[in-house]
Amino acid sequence: MSGFDAARAEELMPVLTELSGSKTWARAVLEGRPYGSRDALHARARRVLAAQSDAEVLAAVDAHPPIGAGSGAPREFGQASAREQRAAATADAQLARRLAEGQRRHVEHFGHAFLVCATGLSAQDIVAELDRRIDLTAAEELATTREHLAAINALRLDRLLDTGAL
Repeated sequence: MSGFDAARAEELMPVLTELSGSKTWARAVLEGRPYGSRDALHARARRVLAAQSDAEVLAAVDAHPPIGAGSGAPREFGQASAREQRAAATADAQLARRLAEGQRRHVEHFGHAFLVCATGLSAQDIVAELDRRIDLTAAEELATTREHLAAINALRLDRLLDTGAL
Protein backbone atom coordinates (compact mmCIF):
# COMPACT_ATOMS: atom_id res chain seq x y z
CA MET A 1 0.00 0.00 0.00
CA SER A 2 2.84 2.37 0.79
CA GLY A 3 4.10 2.15 -2.79
CA PHE A 4 0.69 3.15 -4.15
CA ASP A 5 0.33 5.96 -1.64
CA ALA A 6 3.83 7.30 -2.39
CA ALA A 7 3.83 6.89 -6.19
CA ARG A 8 4.03 10.04 -8.28
CA ALA A 9 0.56 11.08 -9.46
CA GLU A 10 1.76 11.64 -13.04
CA GLU A 11 2.98 8.04 -13.15
CA LEU A 12 -0.10 6.55 -11.51
CA MET A 13 -2.72 8.58 -13.39
CA PRO A 14 -2.38 6.75 -16.74
CA VAL A 15 -2.32 3.37 -14.97
CA LEU A 16 -5.50 4.13 -13.03
CA THR A 17 -7.15 5.53 -16.15
CA GLU A 18 -6.39 2.32 -18.05
CA LEU A 19 -7.52 0.28 -15.06
CA SER A 20 -10.93 1.95 -14.88
CA GLY A 21 -11.52 3.48 -18.29
CA SER A 22 -12.22 6.83 -16.60
CA LYS A 23 -9.87 9.78 -16.10
CA THR A 24 -12.38 11.33 -13.72
CA TRP A 25 -12.42 8.20 -11.56
CA ALA A 26 -8.63 7.92 -11.67
CA ARG A 27 -8.15 11.55 -10.65
CA ALA A 28 -10.60 11.25 -7.75
CA VAL A 29 -8.94 8.05 -6.51
CA LEU A 30 -5.54 9.74 -6.65
CA GLU A 31 -6.85 12.75 -4.74
CA GLY A 32 -7.91 10.45 -1.88
CA ARG A 33 -4.36 9.34 -1.10
CA PRO A 34 -2.88 8.31 1.22
CA TYR A 35 -5.07 5.30 1.97
CA GLY A 36 -2.94 3.19 4.25
CA SER A 37 -5.00 0.08 3.56
CA ARG A 38 -6.54 -1.84 0.72
CA ASP A 39 -9.95 -1.56 2.33
CA ALA A 40 -9.72 2.23 2.39
CA LEU A 41 -8.64 2.31 -1.26
CA HIS A 42 -11.48 -0.01 -2.29
CA ALA A 43 -14.02 2.02 -0.33
CA ARG A 44 -12.90 5.24 -2.02
CA ALA A 45 -12.92 3.59 -5.46
CA ARG A 46 -16.52 2.44 -4.91
CA ARG A 47 -17.64 5.84 -3.58
CA VAL A 48 -16.11 7.63 -6.56
CA LEU A 49 -17.82 5.26 -9.01
CA ALA A 50 -21.14 5.59 -7.17
CA ALA A 51 -20.92 9.39 -7.45
CA GLN A 52 -20.14 9.39 -11.17
CA SER A 53 -22.85 10.40 -13.59
CA ASP A 54 -24.44 7.78 -15.80
CA ALA A 55 -22.62 9.31 -18.78
CA GLU A 56 -19.25 8.95 -17.02
CA VAL A 57 -19.99 5.33 -16.14
CA LEU A 58 -21.03 4.51 -19.69
CA ALA A 59 -17.88 6.20 -21.04
CA ALA A 60 -15.85 3.90 -18.77
CA VAL A 61 -17.87 0.92 -20.06
CA ASP A 62 -16.96 1.95 -23.61
CA ALA A 63 -13.28 1.70 -22.66
CA HIS A 64 -13.71 -2.06 -22.14
CA PRO A 65 -13.64 -4.43 -25.12
CA PRO A 66 -16.73 -6.46 -25.93
CA ILE A 67 -16.84 -9.83 -24.20
CA GLY A 68 -15.23 -12.37 -26.46
CA ALA A 69 -12.95 -9.87 -28.18
CA GLY A 70 -10.11 -11.17 -25.98
CA SER A 71 -6.75 -11.11 -27.72
CA GLY A 72 -8.40 -9.74 -30.84
CA ALA A 73 -9.34 -6.54 -29.02
CA PRO A 74 -7.66 -3.35 -30.11
CA ARG A 75 -4.36 -2.76 -28.35
CA GLU A 76 -5.66 0.27 -26.45
CA PHE A 77 -7.82 -2.02 -24.33
CA GLY A 78 -4.70 -3.53 -22.79
CA GLN A 79 -3.97 -7.00 -21.58
CA ALA A 80 -6.10 -6.84 -18.42
CA SER A 81 -9.34 -7.40 -20.32
CA ALA A 82 -7.91 -10.26 -22.35
CA ARG A 83 -6.68 -11.97 -19.17
CA GLU A 84 -10.00 -11.44 -17.38
CA GLN A 85 -11.96 -12.81 -20.32
CA ARG A 86 -9.72 -15.82 -20.92
CA ALA A 87 -12.12 -18.28 -19.29
CA ALA A 88 -14.97 -16.88 -21.39
CA ALA A 89 -13.26 -17.79 -24.65
CA THR A 90 -15.05 -20.54 -26.48
CA ALA A 91 -14.34 -22.70 -29.49
CA ASP A 92 -18.06 -23.52 -29.65
CA ALA A 93 -19.27 -21.58 -32.70
CA GLN A 94 -22.92 -21.69 -31.61
CA LEU A 95 -22.06 -20.33 -28.15
CA ALA A 96 -19.88 -17.62 -29.70
CA ARG A 97 -22.81 -16.60 -31.93
CA ARG A 98 -25.15 -16.50 -28.91
CA LEU A 99 -22.63 -14.33 -27.07
CA ALA A 100 -22.32 -11.91 -30.00
CA GLU A 101 -26.08 -11.85 -30.59
CA GLY A 102 -26.77 -11.26 -26.89
CA GLN A 103 -24.40 -8.31 -26.82
CA ARG A 104 -26.00 -6.87 -29.96
CA ARG A 105 -29.47 -7.22 -28.40
CA HIS A 106 -28.21 -5.60 -25.21
CA VAL A 107 -26.90 -2.55 -27.08
CA GLU A 108 -30.13 -2.24 -29.05
CA HIS A 109 -32.28 -2.58 -25.93
CA PHE A 110 -30.30 -0.44 -23.46
CA GLY A 111 -28.29 1.83 -25.77
CA HIS A 112 -24.94 0.88 -24.23
CA ALA A 113 -22.48 -1.98 -24.27
CA PHE A 114 -22.84 -5.02 -22.02
CA LEU A 115 -20.29 -5.13 -19.22
CA VAL A 116 -19.71 -8.05 -16.93
CA CYS A 117 -16.92 -8.90 -14.54
CA ALA A 118 -15.84 -11.94 -16.56
CA THR A 119 -13.14 -13.21 -14.20
CA GLY A 120 -13.94 -16.84 -13.48
CA LEU A 121 -16.95 -16.96 -15.80
CA SER A 122 -17.30 -19.34 -18.73
CA ALA A 123 -18.81 -18.26 -22.03
CA GLN A 124 -21.97 -20.15 -21.00
CA ASP A 125 -22.10 -18.18 -17.72
CA ILE A 126 -21.81 -14.91 -19.62
CA VAL A 127 -24.58 -15.86 -22.07
CA ALA A 128 -26.79 -16.71 -19.08
CA GLU A 129 -25.98 -13.30 -17.54
CA LEU A 130 -26.83 -11.59 -20.83
CA ASP A 131 -30.15 -13.44 -20.96
CA ARG A 132 -30.92 -12.50 -17.35
CA ARG A 133 -30.04 -8.85 -17.74
CA ILE A 134 -31.99 -8.24 -20.96
CA ASP A 135 -35.17 -8.47 -18.85
CA LEU A 136 -34.05 -5.78 -16.39
CA THR A 137 -35.32 -2.22 -16.50
CA ALA A 138 -32.90 0.39 -17.80
CA ALA A 139 -32.28 1.61 -14.23
CA GLU A 140 -31.67 -1.93 -12.95
CA GLU A 141 -29.28 -2.66 -15.82
CA LEU A 142 -27.29 0.51 -15.20
CA ALA A 143 -27.07 -0.31 -11.48
CA THR A 144 -25.89 -3.83 -12.38
CA THR A 145 -23.34 -2.40 -14.82
CA ARG A 146 -22.01 -0.15 -12.03
CA GLU A 147 -21.67 -3.19 -9.74
CA HIS A 148 -19.72 -5.11 -12.38
CA LEU A 149 -17.51 -2.09 -13.13
CA ALA A 150 -16.79 -1.74 -9.40
CA ALA A 151 -15.84 -5.43 -9.24
CA ILE A 152 -13.53 -5.08 -12.26
CA ASN A 153 -11.91 -2.00 -10.73
CA ALA A 154 -11.39 -3.82 -7.42
CA LEU A 155 -9.80 -6.84 -9.11
CA ARG A 156 -7.50 -4.61 -11.11
CA LEU A 157 -6.57 -2.49 -8.09
CA ASP A 158 -5.64 -5.66 -6.23
CA ARG A 159 -3.52 -6.85 -9.14
CA LEU A 160 -1.82 -3.45 -9.31
CA LEU A 161 -1.08 -3.54 -5.58
CA ASP A 162 0.10 -7.18 -5.69
CA THR A 163 2.22 -7.07 -8.84
CA GLY A 164 2.70 -3.42 -9.79
CA ALA A 165 0.97 -4.03 -13.13
CA LEU A 166 -2.51 -4.47 -14.51
